[in-house]
Amino acid sequence: MSSLLLCLLALSLPNARAASGPWVLSPKDTSIYAGTEFQRFGKLATETGSFSDDKVPVDSGITTLGVQGYVSYGLVQRVQLGLSVPWYFVQANRDDGPVCTTFGLHACTPTKGLGIVDLTAQGLLLDEFYGAPLSLAAGAEFRQGEHTAKTRSRITNLGEGTSDVGGYLSVGRTGGLGKTGNWSGYVALGGLYRFPNTENADGDPVPGSEFNGTAEVLFGLNRIVTLGGTADMLWRPWGVDVTGVDLSDPDRFGSLRVFNLRPGLKLLLRSSDNVVFSASALGTLYARNNPADAVTISAGVSVYLPGRHPEDL
Repeated sequence: MSSLLLCLLALSLPNARAASGPWVLSPKDTSIYAGTEFQRFGKLATETGSFSDDKVPVDSGITTLGVQGYVSYGLVQRVQLGLSVPWYFVQANRDDGPVCTTFGLHACTPTKGLGIVDLTAQGLLLDEFYGAPLSLAAGAEFRQGEHTAKTRSRITNLGEGTSDVGGYLSVGRTGGLGKTGNWSGYVALGGLYRFPNTENADGDPVPGSEFNGTAEVLFGLNRIVTLGGTADMLWRPWGVDVTGVDLSDPDRFGSLRVFNLRPGLKLLLRSSDNVVFSASALGTLYARNNPADAVTISAGVSVYLPGRHPEDL
């Protein structure tokens, strides 16, 4: 197995789903990720999009600090499980501005606690290491966020108070690069059905179902340093626009239809085959009814723990 693939199996950043790409752990292997995250945004794009001048300043901005743990485990041949557990602290940098004071419902009260818990099961359908032209995986996802319901009306919320189920497909490939390097790339697309809290005036569920995507290309320059680009996308096509939202409704943010595309950069530093430091920075490229200028910086360490296999006995 290539050194870059070992890095990918060990790595799972908060913005990635079901580890990085379609590759899965061998049976009884374990990967543990622990990291921290910082995010800040100061403007909200309306239905006209973030390329227009029609953006709403969110007073002095919203800041999020978080920590996240992720564990993946090779359950059986070609199947792995993953569990992500985050904890966040979200605050408005000032709570006396026009947005914080007019939105009501404690819009800018600092919020801290458990974020959305995410459980995935991923199965490898095609394996490039056994003759297939690429690797292809399918996954199922269950997210638990009911515990965020009490604060869902806040700009500083930790979630929209729902449980969600969905699935995704991930396709990717790895290869050599020069004498000592490697490269990899993958694309993952998925969707989530969000069990609604309520309905809007048109009878549509709130929040509506969502589609999401992740793409990544990494280049291993040598056995230590890997660099590349990454991007993620969120699209909720059902709902209302910011200018039509009912500010008195506790599900006001869940009622929005949204789009957000965030590209960024990723760095991996490998101290051994089993320990990888990772860092990424993403920024909003285009958004509708969503933060227009969000910047997210993440960093953490992954540890890959090989299990015992029959050939080792």
